[in-house]
Amino acid sequence: MATAVGIDLGTTNSVIASWQGGEPVVISNVEGARTTPSVVAFTESGERLVGQLARRQAILNPKGTIYSAKR
Repeated sequence: MATAVGIDLGTTNSVIASWQGGEPVVISNVEGARTTPSVVAFTESGERLVGQLARRQAILNPKGTIYSAKR
């Protein structure tokens, strides 16, 4: 049976939840947090970073970092 998943792509943070046992359950990210910063970065070496890793390097790589994105 398929699992329903909901994604909230917010300007500041994003959240993913699945429907389990008749109620929504928020899925933690790899760092154990329930929310993930809505930040994406591309390093000079071509590496793609998302979430907290992207946020941490933003001050050193402002041109390669996307945040507060709207449609």
